[in-house]
Amino acid sequence: MTRTFVRYIQCVRDAGSRPSRRALVAAMLMAVALPAGARLPPPTPEQQQAADARKATEAEQAKHQAEELAQVQDQIAARFGKKGAADASGATEPGKVSQKAAEATQAAGPHGGTSPSAEAHSGEAERR
Repeated sequence: MTRTFVRYIQCVRDAGSRPSRRALVAAMLMAVALPAGARLPPPTPEQQQAADARKATEAEQAKHQAEELAQVQDQIAARFGKKGAADASGATEPGKVSQKAAEATQAAGPHGGTSPSAEAHSGEAERR
């Protein structure tokens, strides 16, 4: 194909006319695409063994990490299960309720007041 590309360029030059941009772009793309079609040689036995060993160690590490993750998840689930089983109703103990939540006497929603909101202390919001 490279020879046909060279012949095409020679014919265009000999004809005296300037080749169009599309023709030049197509010719350049053909020239670039030719080396991309080449195949790599097969790996040597040593390279293949090294790749197999690397895959085996990676698989072993992944299995070990999965086992550790399962153990941690089981521990967390056991802690959550103990806590959830003792208090299945979902109610919070009176000593663990915040003062503002315990003193809420009006209906929910904004209705002004003297205590600043949490947003007042967060600084100015970013404008985009």
